[in-house]
Amino acid sequence: MTVINRLSPITIGKIAAGEVVERPAAVVKELVENSIDAGARRIDIEIVEGGVELIQVRDDGRGIALDELEVAIERHTTSKLSEIEDLERIRTLGFRGEALASIAAVSRLTIQSIAADASSGGAIEVRYGVSRGVRPSAWGVGTSVEVRGLFDNVPARRRFLRTARTEAAYIERVVGAHALAYPEIAFSLSIDERRVLATDGRSGRAGAAAGVWGHSDAAQLCEILEQEHEHEGYDVAGLVSLPSLSRARRDRLHLFVNGRLVQSRQIATAVEQAYHTLLMIGRKPLGCVVLEVPADRIDVNVHPTKMEVRFADERLVFALVRRAVSATLAAEIHHQPIPTVFNAPLAPPAHAVPSSQDQSVQRMLHLANPGRNGHQPRFEHHNDEAGAEPTMAGGGTLPVLRVLGQVAGSFITAEGPDGLYLIDQHAAHERIVFEEVMREYASREPARQSMLDPLIVNLTADQLQMLEACQDELVALGFDFEDFGAGSVALRAVPAAIARKSPEGALVAVLDEMIEGGRGDSRLESLAISAACHGSIRAGQPLSLVEMRELVTSLERCESSLACGHGRPTIIRMTADELARQFSRR
Repeated sequence: MTVINRLSPITIGKIAAGEVVERPAAVVKELVENSIDAGARRIDIEIVEGGVELIQVRDDGRGIALDELEVAIERHTTSKLSEIEDLERIRTLGFRGEALASIAAVSRLTIQSIAADASSGGAIEVRYGVSRGVRPSAWGVGTSVEVRGLFDNVPARRRFLRTARTEAAYIERVVGAHALAYPEIAFSLSIDERRVLATDGRSGRAGAAAGVWGHSDAAQLCEILEQEHEHEGYDVAGLVSLPSLSRARRDRLHLFVNGRLVQSRQIATAVEQAYHTLLMIGRKPLGCVVLEVPADRIDVNVHPTKMEVRFADERLVFALVRRAVSATLAAEIHHQPIPTVFNAPLAPPAHAVPSSQDQSVQRMLHLANPGRNGHQPRFEHHNDEAGAEPTMAGGGTLPVLRVLGQVAGSFITAEGPDGLYLIDQHAAHERIVFEEVMREYASREPARQSMLDPLIVNLTADQLQMLEACQDELVALGFDFEDFGAGSVALRAVPAAIARKSPEGALVAVLDEMIEGGRGDSRLESLAISAACHGSIRAGQPLSLVEMRELVTSLERCESSLACGHGRPTIIRMTADELARQFSRR
């Protein structure tokens, strides 16, 4: 006969703690959220041995009254709500009444606090779920929570923790995220008696970023611009990185909804899509996105950790975040500095096969028509012994450059006012062609290069299926083809901007890249990016000095000249000072 046991309160506490307190960083998060809810203007965190030996969080908030300390560590006690309907309008970070009880169940917990209007404070000690009572305490202001011996009574949980250094890194990430989201609060974090993070609560979000990530990274962040929209109660704020600053992982992109740190693939994807032609594939932006949503349009009671939320208007949230980040980057990109050799993100080699030498490079340098887009090239004369021809004057993000030559048949070297510039000829031409293709599309009358005789292109089943799916977009970009039967199509024309010796090869390559997922924001943009790539000058292709100058001049006219459609950098710089240091002249 099966016996149904009634679990003891201590066992229940241990089990429940496993849902709320997964690791030391979760303890820090819960305590920091309590401090924020208490109106703290300063929060100091100290940890030892990755938080397992000690976590201490001190704040100057409203505090806890002496006669409420015993109640505060009981399960399902909270000052944040009183009935289920309150969940629909909850604005505080805590509301479940589980955090302190869960922490107390798996640690030696000490709380010292004084209420804002009280003359004396109090303290309570709890050892692994058993309270030792409340006593008066001469405490000055706010609350101090001390957690020692975390998981000593749950050895299975402790065995699954990472090294002390790794657990400390998780804690640093949590504290740093809140410091960015709440720049009006002064934060400090000490790890093993060493201060690793500090913000002053007065310098705004940019100042907080300098305290969290250092001045170098903070200088490459920009505040998300305020957007006008008709959706009341929705707002997007925060910081995002310029394309010159990225990481291989998403762990430095922090997401907050109504002040709460959350994990949301939806919001992260919206942010990353705003960078889709600005970052290398696999690179992730940095930042802190702070989203406000009407309280009745979000469900925060999804998981005990409160890290997951559900939106009533998912598409709207996605669109608002992506639009805000895209607009911010568009406004900032023309002011972005060209990356230097020593801080530029290193891209993998293009692995491009050189084109045959009989192909006309001049034909591939499809320069924008000044009469059509209103851009006129600007030239400056340089008088030097080499008798260099005039080159473009600086505009947009590029300075005045004097083309010098070509390295490895792939990189154009040029001299600028502050050093040496290296231009990836394939990435640069890809950017030029991509913008030309998109301008042609916007004109509704894309220029086409017609074939003297239709080219018969044999396609696989997957390629044919993709061709059918993308037919309208391909035609809109300037392709012209028709079914030829037996798995073939007759190619009659291609966009003039990508006209080359093997247009059928370009069509096949575009379809293959689309089968793999494409790179753009939409199907049409993905096709344009791929077509531009496969219609561009290749790495390893020799260029004359005139051709190099034409390419650089065209790059200067681009709206976004620092990266190709796939996110590869087009140009990097070695300053005169860096050159001098390399030759031991500094």
